[in-house]
Order: sequence, then structure tokens, then C-alpha cells
Amino acid sequence: MAESEPSDRPKPQYRSARASARRPMLGRLLLVMAVVLGLAGIGMAIFAPWNDLRQTRNQMQKRLSSETPMRFVVPGEATLELPAGKAFVSYLTDTEWEGTRFITSSELVFELTVTDPAGNPIAVEFEPTHRANLPSSRPGRSATAVLVGAVDIPRTGPYDVKLVLGEKESSQAVADVFVVEEAEAESLERALGPVIGAICGLGGAVVLGILGAITIWLEKRAAMAFAPPQ
Repeated sequence: MAESEPSDRPKPQYRSARASARRPMLGRLLLVMAVVLGLAGIGMAIFAPWNDLRQTRNQMQKRLSSETPMRFVVPGEATLELPAGKAFVSYLTDTEWEGTRFITSSELVFELTVTDPAGNPIAVEFEPTHRANLPSSRPGRSATAVLVGAVDIPRTGPYDVKLVLGEKESSQAVADVFVVEEAEAESLERALGPVIGAICGLGGAVVLGILGAITIWLEKRAAMAFAPPQ
């Protein structure tokens, strides 16, 4: 009679060759990409022209405080001496102009027309959803500057700026025209490129780092789930 094998003898463990060859690489790859993006973002932040950006901002603020605002009552039109650059035309919902207080809605839809000294119309970039908060002429109240459109001014000269309301709309407001001059625009473009690159690099590094950490954790959980019992 054959002798039976003892029950406490260890049984051989088997593991799939495919599972043995599998290596969790996605999480590590994401972490490596996060490190690369982070180093690139730090490098761009170090070499970004922060001083140029600060000087341009200070110059624009100084010009705003020293120059007479280019404003007029709308619906209406005015001939303004505009420097070469990019002109931003907006209307104010709560302001005092020439001794009269103008209070209106921020939902008005103006049609903007700008013509050059020769009478030719200039293409307008309409931006009806951009708004900025401003101090109100009434204490404790808020005011808004609603951007109507932007225009590229090719050369310095007198330009006719006209804003009219659509049909079956009636209200009055004060229009404000501010021009970012060519030198200021070029300085901002040179400075903002590296700044935006640094922000995108650091932001992408954070996102990829989080995804990489989560992926590694999931890979470890999956490896534990498929591991042979001890």
C-alpha cells in the first residue's frame, strides 16, 4: 500500500510569466516628466525679466495718474488724439463726469466704430465679456468698467471713436479710452513670455507629480492584489 504524502508539505507556488515580466513604469514616467517640467519652470522663472515687467507696470500706472482721461458721454462720438499702440474702449457703470453723475447697467451692448484720420474704418476686436471693478462715485458701492472692444492704432493721430446702442435700448454712460503704447506692448510681450512659460511649467509639474504619485499607489495595490498567497 502506497504511503500518503504528509499534509504539511509546502505546495509549489506558480506565477504567470506575463505577470512576472510586467513592470509598473507609468507612475515613474509621470514623476520623471514632472521633475523635468519643474526644472524648466524654475529655470524660466529665474531668467524671466521681472524688472522690465515691474518698470512697465509702474510707467503705465504713472501715465494713468498724470494724463487726462480720454472720456466722453455715450451714445456719442469724439475725436481723440491717440498714440500708436492698442486702444481699449470701455464704458463705466458708475462715475462722475463734468459735474454729472452717470449710473447705468453693466449689460448694455454698444456698437463700436473707429475711423482713422483719412476716414477709413479700423477693425475692432469685440470683447463684450471683460469687466474690471473700479471705485464708485457713491461711497460703499461698486462700479464696473465694461470692455467694449480693442483697436490697433497704427500711427499717432486724431481718430474718431463712436459708440451707439442697439435698437430699443436707451441709456447714457461715460466711455473711457486707454491706449497701451507700442513700446509698452513690446516690453510686456517680452516679459510675459517667460513668465507664462514658468507658470505653465510649474503648474504642469504639480499636476504630473500628483498623477504620478496616484499611479504608483494604484500600481502597488494592483501588484499586491495579483501577488501569489504566502
